[in-house]
Amino acid sequence: MTAIKITEDILLRELFDLFPHSREILKAYGYARIVELGIEDVVIDKLSLKGFLRLMGYGEERSAVILREIQKSCNKKMEEK
Repeated sequence: MTAIKITEDILLRELFDLFPHSREILKAYGYARIVELGIEDVVIDKLSLKGFLRLMGYGEERSAVILREIQKSCNKKMEEK
């Protein structure tokens, strides 16, 4: 099984298109607020994962933990297919 490598540079739209469950993961880290504010359609095509994490105020260490969580979850989903 080949592992998928996700980088911080991926646009949220691409991430959600490839791995829809990643939206739920990010909701726990502030994405729910973007949805609540009704600005998801505006930012989803322009905001990278890195940009989102910065916008939410996460530092490098915390961002790396969140990225690993997404990476692990996406690889697990790929294995299930």
